[in-house]
Amino acid sequence: MLTERQEIILKVIVEDYTRTAAPISSETVARSSGLSVSSATIRNDVGALREAGYISHPHSSAGSVPLDKAYRFYVEALLAAEPDPIPPSVRQSVRRQLSEIERDMDEWANVSAAVLSKLVGNLAITTFPKAKESRVRHLDVVYMQDFVIMLIIVLEQTRLRRQLIRLDTPTDLTEIEGSASRLRGNLKGLSRSEIESREMILSPLERELVNATMSVLREEDKADYRDHYVDGLRNLLSQPEFVENDMTRAIVEGIEDGSLVEAILGETPDGDVVRVIIGQENRGDMLWPLSIVVSRYGIPNEAMGSVGVLGPTRMEYSRTISGVRFVSSAMSDLVDSVYMG
Repeated sequence: MLTERQEIILKVIVEDYTRTAAPISSETVARSSGLSVSSATIRNDVGALREAGYISHPHSSAGSVPLDKAYRFYVEALLAAEPDPIPPSVRQSVRRQLSEIERDMDEWANVSAAVLSKLVGNLAITTFPKAKESRVRHLDVVYMQDFVIMLIIVLEQTRLRRQLIRLDTPTDLTEIEGSASRLRGNLKGLSRSEIESREMILSPLERELVNATMSVLREEDKADYRDHYVDGLRNLLSQPEFVENDMTRAIVEGIEDGSLVEAILGETPDGDVVRVIIGQENRGDMLWPLSIVVSRYGIPNEAMGSVGVLGPTRMEYSRTISGVRFVSSAMSDLVDSVYMG
């Protein structure tokens, strides 16, 4: 159990090391902490923190460097306090930028990754929201030839799907437009299971279209989409920890082969909480020099995606947690506008 003074000292060491990436001396702690105690008292407390496994001294004459245990203590305090270092003007600007994109979840995910990376100065990942059951948002049919038509389906999550249908008997534009109009009204908002259970009197052409629609929905529901956008790799690799380091190659390879993205997304929590995984709390030693901050967004049981940040354990946790929480909330609002609006 840390004393109040030790908590203050530990906070100073974490925050100063986060800013400078250099070991923090007891003299620096004395200046930054505002504590009215002697340097000897601070050195004693620093020694106690070292013995308790919160900090280390890389060299006998060097200052203190936080260990994972120190970051965990610091992060738990942040999660409880929920600080908000992102200015309202920045929040308004981001929401305005996202709102100017016309109901395109793919582009929303792309832009949100770029925005989050810029906010936190590290690598950001946003996944496309995956629906529990795909639903028809809009349907259209295009005449190609007498025996060939194209079915166009817009899903609730704004995915666009096209399917060519070859007919046994010829059709014309009038029949196509009439069938498309009727099905557009009958199928809007329905999932595959709901279409199957609905009794409808259909013409042969409409039956072909309904069967094709259910085929599209079936394939969509079976697909394991992990569509994602990654932004800010340069931000991550410019950190002092990764300059001329073998870790740089491992990170790049992990991004390229998808293993790093899978590791991050695999830590996504249930609900709208923010989860922080620090250093050796990660699975696999490749991630031990890194921390992950991740959250889920969307509508439970409808469409859910993930928002995450990858950075060194020396990341600015306050801004990162706040950034992930904010972008997750903004994306949830956008998904809600599609499904509920």
